[in-house]
Amino acid sequence: MKEGMTALIVDDEEDIGLMVSVFLKKAGIKTTYLSRVTPAFKRVEEETFDFYFLDLNLPDGTGFDLLPTIRQKDAQAKVIIISAYDGHLETSKAKEFEVTAFVKKPFTKKDILEAIEL
Repeated sequence: MKEGMTALIVDDEEDIGLMVSVFLKKAGIKTTYLSRVTPAFKRVEEETFDFYFLDLNLPDGTGFDLLPTIRQKDAQAKVIIISAYDGHLETSKAKEFEVTAFVKKPFTKKDILEAIEL
C-alpha cells in the first residue's frame, strides 16, 4: 500500500471500527473512525478519502445514506460495506451504488486487506 492513503471507517461497534483501523494502519493507511452517520456526513463533505468502510446498520441511519454524498464528491471512491446483513436488498443496493466490495461480518484481516486491493 502507498503511504499517504486514507480511509474513513463508519461503524457503531467500536471494537469492529478499531479492529479495521488497526488492520489498515498496519497496511500504511491513515484512518479516521466515526460511529454515526451524522458526523460522517460532515467529514465526507470536508475531506476526501481513498477508502470508505461503511456499516449498514447504524443508530442514526445506514452506510447507504452516505453513498450519494461520497459518489457526488468522488465517483471513483473505493467503498467497502461491512455488514452482517447481506441479503438481496443489501447486495442490490450495493450494486446500484457501485460498491467496491461487500465484507460480511464476522470478517478476518485477510477479508479487509483483499477488499482494499480490488
